[in-house]
Amino acid sequence: MGDNAMLRRCFRLGRIAGILSLQVDDGQTQVEALHRVGSESAMHVVAAKPLFLTKELVPSDALENEREILKSQFLAEASGKPQMAIEKMVEGRLRKYFENAVFMDQKFIMNDTMNVKAVLDNLSKEVGSSVRVVDFLGMEVREGIARQETDRSETVAQVA
Repeated sequence: MGDNAMLRRCFRLGRIAGILSLQVDDGQTQVEALHRVGSESAMHVVAAKPLFLTKELVPSDALENEREILKSQFLAEASGKPQMAIEKMVEGRLRKYFENAVFMDQKFIMNDTMNVKAVLDNLSKEVGSSVRVVDFLGMEVREGIARQETDRSETVAQVA
């Protein structure tokens, strides 16, 4: 490559990305509104880091595990309280867990007076067709990469 190199095109990849799939029943919808809400929802996925799309998709073992953790915490904190009171406290905390972990139940980042489901309902009214999120994905650079910890002397011994 010579010293007279010219950059003709370039692009930049960010550190984090949010991707979601919207399904629209009618093909004759307002693309601008879909693009706007889709882009804002992708930003929401990046910022809020939801774990599940809907409550129904939360695995039962994860739900039971969370319930047991909460129950043991409340039993340790609130000695002498009736079992029914503890159960109601656990259910309240589970609702809070759903608000934090479930995409459709989270407060929308761009407008925290509504949740994501309400934003999609408003979009459906605006475009005149049913709009729903099929799936979402949030990614971060180096997320999930586990570095293998090895001792330098072990590596040298393996090579020799």
